[in-house]
Amino acid sequence: MKPHPSFSVHRTVSRLRRLVSGCAGLLVVTLFSEPTTPANPAPKPANPDYRIVSNDQIRFHITGEADETLFQRVSSQGEISVPLLGTVKVGGLTLRETEVLMEKRYHDEGYYIDPQVILSFESYAPRTVSVLGQVNAPFLVEFSIERSQMGIVNAITRAGGFTRVARTDAVKVMRIVDGKEVSFTVNVASYLNETAKEAQFRLQPDDIVFVPERIF
Repeated sequence: MKPHPSFSVHRTVSRLRRLVSGCAGLLVVTLFSEPTTPANPAPKPANPDYRIVSNDQIRFHITGEADETLFQRVSSQGEISVPLLGTVKVGGLTLRETEVLMEKRYHDEGYYIDPQVILSFESYAPRTVSVLGQVNAPFLVEFSIERSQMGIVNAITRAGGFTRVARTDAVKVMRIVDGKEVSFTVNVASYLNETAKEAQFRLQPDDIVFVPERIF
């Protein structure tokens, strides 16, 4: 299916995003709490394949240093600030990849002979998809931290399923790509009746799903 730059409910999108932002605010307000009471405590042990995203909180320490452990929130640009190196781009990397990157920079830039950086997660950023419109329980559906995508049928099911007046063959998905909003029209009905010729559409964190009403 091809992304469309706009669709007939374009005016609704801005209102939906304001609504979602308000709901999401309830989830992210605790992101600025003290590290001892994180909003989404990291499991022990953390998934080694998990890739860092904005608003994750990371513990930073260099073995042998007397300074206290540093806690850093990943910025919207996917960056954190660490001693001596300054800003480091970490978004999209695993913890181990980030450790290797920092150790190399500390060594190559002459700060340490054999640096050993230790990173861990203090908390994870909320990862949600908004499911709105003609579903029985419009909701912010949470992602598991182990998953980077979610099937659209699963998300709609978790939002209570379609109402009786839902237009299931033209579900809208809004997504931010490179700072711009794009939309997709998804025939969810074809997945339910197993007539789809392509794999199920996969949602990403922060997508907005809008189920329109059928026109009789």
